[in-house]
Amino acid sequence: MRTFVLYSQGSTGTFNLNDLPSSGHRIDTVARCVNASLWLSYALRHDTRFYVVLNGPPDPPKTLLFEGGGLEGVTPDERNIGAWILKANAVPVRGKDWARAQKGLHVSKKSFHELMREFKGSLCLLSEKGKDIRTVELPANPVFVLGDSLDIPKGELKLLDKYKPLRVSLGKRSYLASHCITLVNNEMDRRG
Repeated sequence: MRTFVLYSQGSTGTFNLNDLPSSGHRIDTVARCVNASLWLSYALRHDTRFYVVLNGPPDPPKTLLFEGGGLEGVTPDERNIGAWILKANAVPVRGKDWARAQKGLHVSKKSFHELMREFKGSLCLLSEKGKDIRTVELPANPVFVLGDSLDIPKGELKLLDKYKPLRVSLGKRSYLASHCITLVNNEMDRRG
C-alpha cells in the first residue's frame, strides 16, 4: 500500500466551490494533491491512500482519508474533489474514530501528530535536504509526508522527528505539493 499525508492549512468548514483558493484557505492545493495521489489516466490507483490533515478554520484539526480502492462517483477535477471535501467537512465527528462521509472517504478529528504516531516506522518526509529518492531503500509500505504551500510548521516537524522519518529528496528544487506526489508515484511505479 502506498500512502500520502498532506499537512494543510485548508478549511475545516464550508467554502465556495467557485473560489477554492481564497474561501477554502487553499483547498485547491488539497484537491490537486488528491488528484495526483489517486488518479491515473482513466483509472484510480487502488493501492493508494491519501490523508490530508486540515488545520484551517473553523474547527481544526480534521483529517480526511481518501481510499483509491474504495472511491466511487468522484472525478479528478478540483471542483468535484472540493465538493467531496465539503461533504466530509459537514460530517459530525467526535473523537478519533473514522466516520464515513462517502464510499472511500472518511473523516476523523485525529491530529497530524496522532497520524504520524500510527505510521511510525514507515514515514518518509519529503525534503529538499533529504537523500535522493532514486538512491534510497524505502519501507515496504511507505508513507510519504509533505506540506502545502505554507509547509509543515516547525513545531509539528519537531514532533515528527521523534518518529525518525526517512528524509527523502526529489531534487534540490522546491516543487508544488501535487507535483511532488506525481514524482513520487512515478518513482514508485518504476520500481514496480
